[in-house]
Amino acid sequence: MRWFLLLYILLIPLLLVGQSAAKADDLFTKRDYLQAAQLYKELLKNRPNDALYNYRYARSNYELKEYDIAIQYFTKSGTRYPLTAYYLADSYFHTYRFDDAIRLYTTYAESTTANQAYLADVEAKLRRATVGARLMNRVEKIEFTDSIVVDKREFLKHFELSREVGVLDQKPFYKTGSGWFDLITFVTQRGDRKIFSDTTHHSIDLYKANKLLDGWAKAEPLSSVINTSADENYPFLMLDGLTLYYASNGENSLGGYDIFVTRFSGVSNDYLNPDNIGLPFNSMANDYMMVVDELNHSGWFVSDRFQPRNKVAVYRFIYTGQKQFLTNDNSREFIDAATLRTIQWSNQQEATRRKPSETTVKPEPQPVVFFVTDNLRYTSSDQFKSPESGILFSKWLNLKESTDQLNERLNELRAFFSGSKEELERATLSREMLTLERQGRQWKLQLEELEKKIRNEEIKFLKKTDVM
Repeated sequence: MRWFLLLYILLIPLLLVGQSAAKADDLFTKRDYLQAAQLYKELLKNRPNDALYNYRYARSNYELKEYDIAIQYFTKSGTRYPLTAYYLADSYFHTYRFDDAIRLYTTYAESTTANQAYLADVEAKLRRATVGARLMNRVEKIEFTDSIVVDKREFLKHFELSREVGVLDQKPFYKTGSGWFDLITFVTQRGDRKIFSDTTHHSIDLYKANKLLDGWAKAEPLSSVINTSADENYPFLMLDGLTLYYASNGENSLGGYDIFVTRFSGVSNDYLNPDNIGLPFNSMANDYMMVVDELNHSGWFVSDRFQPRNKVAVYRFIYTGQKQFLTNDNSREFIDAATLRTIQWSNQQEATRRKPSETTVKPEPQPVVFFVTDNLRYTSSDQFKSPESGILFSKWLNLKESTDQLNERLNELRAFFSGSKEELERATLSREMLTLERQGRQWKLQLEELEKKIRNEEIKFLKKTDVM
């Protein structure tokens, strides 16, 4: 009997581990990566060298965009799983470790076990990683004086330009099948010349026109050196009338829109080949609308990196006309500066010029208050005593964030709908709004159901442990 009891005691932990592993695998298969990651993390405490646990914990973190954690555990998982090289390369790519990404993308593409469905993505990422590796060697040192987060459709209102620079105009435009984008017009300080963006059958291109006595001349495409099969937008011409900044999401972009610069050559009577202006101005997100006020030594550019949907950050920096570059030592500090995770302010006095009412680039998130009872409220999953409630609360938070973004998008569509007079545009907007409204109702019900489960689980646990 004693031996049987001892055997039973030894088997119980194994059975529990087996149940946890089965549940983790089930969650992973269902793509519930948040809960799967939490269970695999616990399993790894007992079996830290298990290749499958390491791989799936890494993969879960990859899907959750926790790339640094993913790198650590993909490396520990070894080479047993064919997709390891791809996901590890992609994790390096998203953390700006482009040389490592290039090496592993190449390894994966050349392997006999490579999944053909991934090769087109690998080829595109290899191109972007090659651009990134080049840009990392020339990261410009910038002194910032201000940064605010604003609605994308009205970011130009936050550029404090002198009239001597010229005039910029921003108009939102809805293109069926593509969604909303900006049409930007730049008119020179003399008012005799304009460069603007407009739609074509396949993309957005830049155009030019001169002012005549009776109005504007017929617009012409700006240049085939600039306009490509991709989108070119957000033009700005400097006071010399030759240097042009614009944004493109073409082949030489690191990701999304990147800012480019070119110069008109009197010898060729055309623009020179554009250059990507590099980091930290550009990123894997959308970066656009570089504007320089040489008279006041100020520059601005816009980016949606680190921002929620339909929001952008407007950065203001000191423009001197002289470039200085950071030393690439591949350290975390260097990468943070290259990606603007950390910002070098010009001095404390300039930094405090930001209005307290304006949202800074990295706002302090306001905690979400969750009422378990009228007198008991939590603001983070760590405060829950029941492990199950903590997991459910994290899921609830993610769903709430998605719901908030959906509602923000709905409000934006309603505003455009009320101001639109075109029947086709209103019909397209109406369909999109109906789809979002249906999704919003479903998520609202899911949120309410999750709230009940969280409260019930937490209260039951507290009563069981005599905390209440």
